[in-house]
Amino acid sequence: MNLTAPDGGASLMIVDIARLLRRRFEAALTKIDTGLTVAEARTLAFIWRNPGQRQASLAERMFVEPMTLVGYLDSLEKAGLVVRTVDPTDRRAKLITLTDEADPILTKIEKAIDQVHDDALGGVPQSRRDELESLLETMRVNLLNSETGS
Repeated sequence: MNLTAPDGGASLMIVDIARLLRRRFEAALTKIDTGLTVAEARTLAFIWRNPGQRQASLAERMFVEPMTLVGYLDSLEKAGLVVRTVDPTDRRAKLITLTDEADPILTKIEKAIDQVHDDALGGVPQSRRDELESLLETMRVNLLNSETGS
């Protein structure tokens, strides 16, 4: 083979970092007592960051199959942590919202998120963190716009 591997630069590095962050986040979730499985706690965190999403949109964001997400949501709803309501714009779709009962668990999840964040950005000054977040947001918006044809 005579081809040189592509550099990939920041894009491939972001993919690697995302994988490492997810692994670290899931490991952090195993260390806190939420009474939930790691997958359920991760689902709760996604709902927290994306309130009022449709089930299908949430599954896509989480990179899980819709039927897999339904199982997590069934457990979370049974525990009184989420509510599924009919989307007023499409009766076939369900919107997911958190209940107040989720707050104590979210406080624990937030500590796990903060720990992973601190581990990943240890030693990086706040000004550089702000710059990084701005650049990543620009990349996210660019990719979303290219998906929608904007």
